[in-house]
Amino acid sequence: MEMHKSLVFSKIRAPMRNHRRGRSQLSRLLPVCGILVAFVASGAVGQERYHPAIDPELFPLPENLAAAVELWKDVFATYTSDQVILHDERHLNVVYSVVDMGDLRATGSSELQIDRARIRRVRAEMSRIAKALRDLAAGRPAMDLPPDLRSIPSQMENIAGGRTKYRRAAGLIRSQRGLRDRFEEAIEISGMFMPGIQRTLAEYGLPPEIRCLPFVESMFNYRARSKVGASGAWQFTASTGRAFLQMDEAVDARSDVLLAAAGAARKLRQDYESLEAWPLALTAYNHGAGGMARAVRRLGTRDIGVIAEKYRSRTFGFASRNFYPEFLAAVIVYAERDRHFPGVRPFPEIQFDVVDRDRYVALTDLAAATGVEMDELADLNPALDRSVLAGSLLVPPRYPLRVPAGTAARFEQAYAELSPERKPDRQAAFGYRVRRGDTLGAIARRFGSSVSELQRANRLPRADRIYVGQRLRIPQQGSGRTAPPPVQRAAVRAPEERAVAPRNLPQQAPSEIVHVVRRGESVHRIARKYGVAVAAVVAANGLRRPDLIHAGQRLRIPAGGKDVVYRVRRGDTLSQLARTFGTSTAKIQQANGLRGSRIVVGQTLRIPAG
Repeated sequence: MEMHKSLVFSKIRAPMRNHRRGRSQLSRLLPVCGILVAFVASGAVGQERYHPAIDPELFPLPENLAAAVELWKDVFATYTSDQVILHDERHLNVVYSVVDMGDLRATGSSELQIDRARIRRVRAEMSRIAKALRDLAAGRPAMDLPPDLRSIPSQMENIAGGRTKYRRAAGLIRSQRGLRDRFEEAIEISGMFMPGIQRTLAEYGLPPEIRCLPFVESMFNYRARSKVGASGAWQFTASTGRAFLQMDEAVDARSDVLLAAAGAARKLRQDYESLEAWPLALTAYNHGAGGMARAVRRLGTRDIGVIAEKYRSRTFGFASRNFYPEFLAAVIVYAERDRHFPGVRPFPEIQFDVVDRDRYVALTDLAAATGVEMDELADLNPALDRSVLAGSLLVPPRYPLRVPAGTAARFEQAYAELSPERKPDRQAAFGYRVRRGDTLGAIARRFGSSVSELQRANRLPRADRIYVGQRLRIPQQGSGRTAPPPVQRAAVRAPEERAVAPRNLPQQAPSEIVHVVRRGESVHRIARKYGVAVAAVVAANGLRRPDLIHAGQRLRIPAGGKDVVYRVRRGDTLSQLARTFGTSTAKIQQANGLRGSRIVVGQTLRIPAG
């Protein structure tokens, strides 16, 4: 028997084209986003239990990764972002304590105050745990430790190394914030894209469990940006994105959940065909296919359990070792979402038509000819660059332009009726944003211009003095035409510059609150803050895309039945707060024991429900 027994099956080498034949009859009949639930406590071989929706041949769970899956399930379904789990970096079943910031949240502390306090508390707790581990290493009895840390020896009893293991563990304490609230939001947002993602995966012959990957990568946040430059819900870097997605001066498909899903499917299929196992292909999504191929060659195995435990590489760190267990945990939690998140319902699937074109066209021309608002087209096409929305760049012919459901015929007719000069055969490159690795010579070649002409057009004294993010004006060459000017009545501002008042909203009722969206806020968080249902906020504001609210936008909050904790800001008065929250000055005074109307900046007030 192999040293690293799999709780499912040890290795999968069958070609991907045969993977469907290996699926059990039960897994074909049941929902398809799940995984192994638990390992029987007795540990007896052959008594494994599987989640009824999983194909165990494709997604095995080695015994030494089971504890990691359990921790990530807790991260996703139990602990919120106000809680920080302190655990051992190598043995994820060893959990020392949980730092909770709920007390500061309840008193209305600001995010900055909570973040600073979190750092202080986590550092202090890590120091306390490290001291306890060093005491154990020195031979101090467990009963002499703080009561909440006396379980450390029992948690680590199966770890080899005698007392020296405690000294090693003192340097391997890791903190992990909970993600329950973010997973809850992601479930809601996922409803807009899951059906489309599942269709894409089926088209490429991928297992449907892959649809849960965006939970791990970004929690379905299409605006997500990583420290290494990865972007979008599927977290493509620029270099990988160019290999699998449409990325040019007008389009960045990483920002579109559905377009990026097709790119992810192509990449995963390629990696699976190379590595011959889904655990390796998924880990390669984080670590790179080349790195996983080296791990296979070095260790002589495709067993993800062996690789996670024994492979050593400068870049194969905690995130890479735990990527597959984290994915399995996300699949479990999503499959059991009704139990973990009762009452949370996904948003309806996004609906649209796709209009094909054979030449470049200004989106502003199509909007003007059809009478469709540019904001609606912008919401449906998040991959389009701001310059396309402003009319200075054109929509490329190979881009699948989305239009409101039921309007395809109108757009096709509008496109057909445009004059030939409004449908050129090349991009109107009037604007270009410099990217990492660009040179003026490369940009000139891309647009059929020359370095000297670019220097003249942009008043550049030196050809080597351009920088990432710089906007360049690209002169037209060859065709003797100019780019079509934007149509003013259909013009649109960039997403963060759009008018703050959504269109066609009902008049504010006396019992409604107006909330100005701050950077980083979501509909889910805003609804939770005011104690109302997400669906009520969506309906009250006519939000077509609840995932696309932006800083500065004004949202009407229907009357709820929950008191609100509010921190006084500069310029606030009791009467103004009463109007904002749909209550009375007297009720605020009574709820807070105030004798007069004086309040000060930073003061915490409890605002009673109106």
